[in-house]
Amino acid sequence: MNLLLVDDEEYVVRSIMKHVDWEACGIEEVYTASSMKQAVKIMELVPVDVIICDIVMPEESGFDFIEWVRGQKFEVQVIFLTSYAQFDYARRAISLNSVDYLLKPIDYPKLQQAVATARERACEARNYENFRSQSRHWRQNQILLQRDFWAELLRGNIPACDLAGEAQRRQLNCRQEDTFFILYFSFHDGKKSAELWDEKTLNFVLRNVLAELLADLKIRVEAVITEGRGSYIAVCGKEDGCTCDEEELKNREVFEQFTRWMEEKIRMDVWCGVGTIGRADTLQASLALVRGMRDNTLSVWHRVLYLSDFEHPKSAYQNSRLDVWNALLAQGKEQELIADMEDYLEEMESSEMITREILKAFRMDITQMVYSWLSEREIKAHLLFSGKEDESVYQNALQGMYGAKAYLRSLVTQALRYESYINKTESVTEQIRQYIDQHYREDIRRDDLGEMVYLNTDYMSRIFKKETGISISSYIIGKRVEEAKKLLAQSSLPINSVSISVGYSNFSYFTKMFRENTGYSPLEYRRKFKKQKRDGGDPQNVL
Repeated sequence: MNLLLVDDEEYVVRSIMKHVDWEACGIEEVYTASSMKQAVKIMELVPVDVIICDIVMPEESGFDFIEWVRGQKFEVQVIFLTSYAQFDYARRAISLNSVDYLLKPIDYPKLQQAVATARERACEARNYENFRSQSRHWRQNQILLQRDFWAELLRGNIPACDLAGEAQRRQLNCRQEDTFFILYFSFHDGKKSAELWDEKTLNFVLRNVLAELLADLKIRVEAVITEGRGSYIAVCGKEDGCTCDEEELKNREVFEQFTRWMEEKIRMDVWCGVGTIGRADTLQASLALVRGMRDNTLSVWHRVLYLSDFEHPKSAYQNSRLDVWNALLAQGKEQELIADMEDYLEEMESSEMITREILKAFRMDITQMVYSWLSEREIKAHLLFSGKEDESVYQNALQGMYGAKAYLRSLVTQALRYESYINKTESVTEQIRQYIDQHYREDIRRDDLGEMVYLNTDYMSRIFKKETGISISSYIIGKRVEEAKKLLAQSSLPINSVSISVGYSNFSYFTKMFRENTGYSPLEYRRKFKKQKRDGGDPQNVL
């Protein structure tokens, strides 16, 4: 059975997905939506048996959505979630024939029981549900078997000489004489919509809508395989009696209809590439060529490209703006620099010159420019940009215009803001002092502190000494001495324990260091403190 989870709070969706054992509840697929608008689209595209729905959401409420569901005569079981224990909510939930009404924060065992109950009611409501479930389960297994077979074939893991035999072992239809072709889809939201389409939903829509459009041509969809974020491969096969060739596919504009339909329904930019028709053992080579076609048309959207017609662009990367960008960066003109870089990319996009190789060269240019600028300022760029999010933005810079723009914004903004931060030397000094104050018991190395603030070690040390008047090592010793003095004066801890507590495992070294900084040994200091306290003097004079 399929379940639709509707909640506008992403962390709630993640938490429910993590804590509910869907398999134990009898749920096979879980789809997610963040608004009524998206939930309605999923209901129109995917068969749903159970809905978990938040009541209070922006724009339309969960009640509005379920009223629409009931009005459409969908046979689904509903569980409501809400943060508000209001009688009117409960009464309305009952009137909409819900299975349960649960309050947030969510009691996951109760939610899991409610899901199991909803699943049972769905079965009871239709006497033939068992047969349908078995049929669906068989179909899903068949779909998974087909997808794995074609994915392995496209990766080159199935020898060409054993295609028919391997297909037969998996109880699939793939004869040596059968012909197939590749469809490759890339999707991007283009920042036009806040809606996020999950992989399962897009995969389901692609497979089923394509199958419907191609049925009249006697072409079947063998499998839809996800390739990275927003990219999908569809393997299509010609059935017996299919006379459709590549020219007829173009003339019938089936894939143009499909991309228009997808753009209208999911509101995302769509790129579609069609490979050449050939036997199964030619598909891996065909896919490589289609990927190459995509890499060379990263600025092309809303168009179907056919491999048989494609000619590689002869554009070369020539960047005459680098000197201007270096000057703007040196002047700290963040917005002007970003705007000029984006204008450059948009000019190339308008000429349909954006290829993966050009984006690689562009990324290398701006990365070297910013890293060199940071290095001149003693900032370790490789540490500043070492986070997982930075790596993701770096990789996405090769996916197209949107990724390249996101990367240049991230690179320039972080670099200039961090340079501004370290120019306020007290900010770096304070960060180091706070770290030492919290970790003085540990082995603190200057190199580690430099990495923490992304600065060359010697430069960081000069900043610290200029601001505080003492070196970092002197500050660490001073902090440890002050803490040791407090422990000696205010506790009865053995002196070797005091030594360990302030970061010195070598008792002799601790004693030597303490004497050099106070004029007393630790034992003399403790005795002096206690005597002065007994004599009625000010113990702080010892401190």
